[in-house]
This record gives sequence, C-alpha cells and structure tokens, in this order.
Amino acid sequence: MLQRVSSPIAVKLPEHGVVFIESSHAGDFQMAPRHDPYHKVLYVLSGQVAYRETVNATAFDARAGSILIVPTAVEHQITDIVPSTLLLLCFREDLVEADDDIAGLWQTLRNGAAVPLKLSRPSRQRLESMWRRAMFEWEHRRIGSATTSRALAAQTIVLLSRLPVESGGASAPDRVDAVRNEITETFYDEWGLDRAAARAGLSRRRFTDLFREANRQTFGAFLGELRLAHAARLLRAGGHSVTGVMFACGYNDVSHFYRVFRKKFGEPPRAWSEQQTR
Repeated sequence: MLQRVSSPIAVKLPEHGVVFIESSHAGDFQMAPRHDPYHKVLYVLSGQVAYRETVNATAFDARAGSILIVPTAVEHQITDIVPSTLLLLCFREDLVEADDDIAGLWQTLRNGAAVPLKLSRPSRQRLESMWRRAMFEWEHRRIGSATTSRALAAQTIVLLSRLPVESGGASAPDRVDAVRNEITETFYDEWGLDRAAARAGLSRRRFTDLFREANRQTFGAFLGELRLAHAARLLRAGGHSVTGVMFACGYNDVSHFYRVFRKKFGEPPRAWSEQQTR
C-alpha cells in the first residue's frame, strides 16, 4: 500500500522525460513554496487543496475532479484543506517542443492556469482511464513503455484541451449533454445505453428521458446516425473494404451492419458504394 506523505514526493524524471505518479497526503502534509524544472499537470483525485503561486499572487481552492496546470519554474505552494490524493503528470519541455500542435495546446492550457479546470463527471472518467493506463505502463516497464508514456502524456494534453469542464455542480441535463459530446467523438467505441447512463451518473430511464428531450431522438438512433454517417463517408472515400468500414464505425456484426445500412440508404454497403463512384 502506498504510504501517505507529509511533504512533497521527490520526482525524478526517467530518461524519456515523462512520469505519471501518485501523491497521497497525510493529515499533516506541508509544502514550502517551490518551483520545478519540469511541467506538471495535477489531478485532484480526492480531498481538497489550496493552490497558490508566489509571483502573480494566484490563489484558489481545488476539490476532487479538478486539474491544476503548473508550468516549469513557476513558484507555487499546495496546502491540504482536506487530506488529498493527487495524480501527477510531470514532463520535460522537449515533449512540448517536439510537436507544434501539442505546443499550441499546452500554451492554451498554460494561459488558463489562473483557475483550476473542474472536469465534468464523464470527463473525469475518461481522464482517469487514461491515467490508469499510464500508471500501469510505468509500473510494469514493458517493451515500448517509454514511447507509450510519452504518447499518453501528449494525449492527456489533447484531452484536457478538448473535454468539457464545469464551473460548479453539473445538473443532470448538463451531464447528459457532456456524454452526448463525448459520444460524438467516440461513437466507434463500445457504447450502449448502460454505459452512457453510468457515464452521466443517472438511471437508464432518467438518462433516456433527458436524452430524448434534449435531442428529439433516442440514444440508439443518435448513435446509429453517427456511425452510419461515418460509414458513408468512408465508403465514398474508397480504399476501404465493407468489413473495414464496419469495424471503423463500431459495428461488430456483419449482418446487423448490412441491415441498418440498407434501412438508412436503401441499398447494401457495397452496391451503394459502387453507385457513389460512378
């Protein structure tokens, strides 16, 4: 079991320059003002902390589900309000410098560092899944773990730049909307009503009612439209087999894919594709 600490943990970056670690605080945790030679993303997994920067007098409290962006060399101090557990992503500047896109996203996150990012429930679940994978890679040190860790750090920056945030407790309709936005980007995943409702923290019936009210269609119809629109896009582009298109859109059963595609477009995928290229 991880020992709870009373002072900041010592972070030593590996050669590849990225580490995902946990800092579980004891009730007497204390941290003097400090600055680090690396960037940090801190996720408050549990508890509540007070964060302060020395130079610009930035100060705020951050509860569980909040993200703190701490650029390199920024003098800062963290104090527990409620004994907390923090997940830390620490990385060198070269991770950012290696890619212009990541550099731009990181700069945007840095510009908003004066306030914590409060993630919605669905956003937290996505981020936590990413963090678990990264911590697994760190502990097991398998072939390619260094490359995977750097890739997961970059993906974390992308996720934080894209994911919806909330300024306070999100209402049930807001949580349903957050799940809808997530599905719009990940419709090819294993989505079902149970997963979507759990993502929003609602019962199946409540989620179904709110989703239909907000979108004027059922959850299943919305998901199907996204998948079929993507299927049509891939078939028009060419270069894909019907099986490959089915896989890319999130379908696992060929007969089901043929049936729903024909119902939507009037013809089976191959015949429809051939007509598009004439």
